[in-house]
Amino acid sequence: MFGALRKALNLYALCGAAMLATAGLTQAQQAPSLIPPNAPPLPTILPVGMQAPSTKSAGGALLGEPITSSPTPTPTPAPSPDDLKSRIDRLEKQNQDLIEMLKSLQQRPAQQPIAVDSSKDSALSKDDVHKLVNDYLGAKDEQAKSAAAKLAEEPKTFVVGQNLGFKGVWTTGPGSGGHQPWFETEDKAFRIHVGGRFQPDWVFGASADSAVVSGKGGIGSFSEGFNFRRARLEVDGWIHEVVDFFIEYDFANQFSSGQPVALNPATGVISNSGNNDANTFGVPAPTDLWAGINYIPIIGGVRVGNLKPAIGLDHLTSSRYLDFLERSSGFDTYYNRNNGFEPGFMIFNYTENQRLAWQLSATKPNNTLFGWTTGGGEWGYAARITGLPYYEDNGRRMIHIGLGGKYIDHLEQGFANLNTRWLIRQGGPNLQNSVARVNLFGVSQAIINPEFFMNLGPLSVQAEYIGSAVNGVTSYVSQVTGNAPVKIPSTSFYSQSAYVQAMYFLTGESRPYGKTALHGSGAAPTRVVPYRNYFWVPGHGGNPNPFSSGAWQVGGRYCWTDLNSAGINGGVLNEFTIGLNWFLNPNMKFQWNYDIGHRSVAGGTSDGYYYGFGMRMAFDF
Repeated sequence: MFGALRKALNLYALCGAAMLATAGLTQAQQAPSLIPPNAPPLPTILPVGMQAPSTKSAGGALLGEPITSSPTPTPTPAPSPDDLKSRIDRLEKQNQDLIEMLKSLQQRPAQQPIAVDSSKDSALSKDDVHKLVNDYLGAKDEQAKSAAAKLAEEPKTFVVGQNLGFKGVWTTGPGSGGHQPWFETEDKAFRIHVGGRFQPDWVFGASADSAVVSGKGGIGSFSEGFNFRRARLEVDGWIHEVVDFFIEYDFANQFSSGQPVALNPATGVISNSGNNDANTFGVPAPTDLWAGINYIPIIGGVRVGNLKPAIGLDHLTSSRYLDFLERSSGFDTYYNRNNGFEPGFMIFNYTENQRLAWQLSATKPNNTLFGWTTGGGEWGYAARITGLPYYEDNGRRMIHIGLGGKYIDHLEQGFANLNTRWLIRQGGPNLQNSVARVNLFGVSQAIINPEFFMNLGPLSVQAEYIGSAVNGVTSYVSQVTGNAPVKIPSTSFYSQSAYVQAMYFLTGESRPYGKTALHGSGAAPTRVVPYRNYFWVPGHGGNPNPFSSGAWQVGGRYCWTDLNSAGINGGVLNEFTIGLNWFLNPNMKFQWNYDIGHRSVAGGTSDGYYYGFGMRMAFDF
């Protein structure tokens, strides 16, 4: 704005000077010249702001300097009338341009014209200058905001692998990737998480009716104990934006060293014995051990490695986020011969709004913890679809429904192990009490698994049903028959299990929920984040000790399992668990469970109750 005004003033000065020069020259043509013919020439009239070029006399002196000796200068010829007329035309054109420019400035809406009183000095006042500056800066600010808004609307793009500088962050977002240490590039195309979890368990007051312990088909005494339920280290993340991976080993697995033996100190006789502390050892075993390609059009994601087959809500919920010390008895019966992991392949996808998700897997069924199997055929095919017919407030109010199925075309080594353990674990896998069991020698197995989950603010309700059919069964072993297989005509063995549970947050939180299998096992509840983390620290200056409670949750669960079919009696279980959970922060919690169950096994004399307390401190990062 100041530049335009200055230019206008310069042009006005130019016009005035040109008009005076024109009038003087015209008079000079009409009157006799009063200037001596040998006088030096007049300086050229120039526009305001231009500097006349230095003009030296013939002797080398500038105009105005004393002239010692020089030849007589040549007089400058007067401009012709045509030349003067051309100059006047140019000045009139410049004046007209100036008038048009001033009109356009006055018509701008963001800048009001300055009223000038012709009776007063037309110079800009201080207020006028302030207004001009403010108008100019305001216009520039609006232009900058408009440009920034347009830039924000444009999709951000980057070249994968161009920026490889890593920085460490402690994430705080929701879901399984939140509240963990991650190292990532600025564009997040490369992300690495190094973490782990450990869960020490204590069992108190474990006991059972005498018939359960020592009756026909009895399962032995229930004892107190301590056990590291899980001790895992993991590295997972993303590379090149579309490839993710998970490498995790559990160091809290046990096995027995071959044929267990016992030494009688009195006689020196060595004889076979059951599993005990002396012949059970801890060994590492893989859990999640896979890599995948994601965001493939139509297909979605493809994953290869040791992974969870695509079936079961309780099964696919991470052990970091369990509501009770153990999953339901149905999970232990049908999915837990191998920690819930099998080697194979999986594909998954979901709708754009993530309200509908599905996954398919093809895995090798195995009865070991170590991620390997042998034998031809023996594939397990699983499929799961989940939907969210109701979802509000980021899942604080929601309904999840799902349906899963699995078919094993050939049982591993022709063997299906349906084994249900007590839902409080007082030792390693070989030292825990099996409250119902049947081992079936058959051909194939089919499983169906509908599921339900609901959040209503601090209240959550969850339920599942599992139905199984083992086909081509020709022999079996149960707790009543002993270790010798009982041969029978080929038949199908039908069994089933179900549970329902309700949990309530006394402090108002709700159970978070992950919608898809992206960098996870499938749609399922995830990490609880307290409204306020626990702390209790000393006060200062006579003030009370500051305290925050963390999050508190109570709940109950009922499980039912029926392993009786076709004259084969594996047992019927009814088990009830009540729990109290204290979440100190998103990474640490204490859990207390009281569990009481009743078993009934036809053909034996070991029916009765078993019960006890369990406690866990769970920590992960």
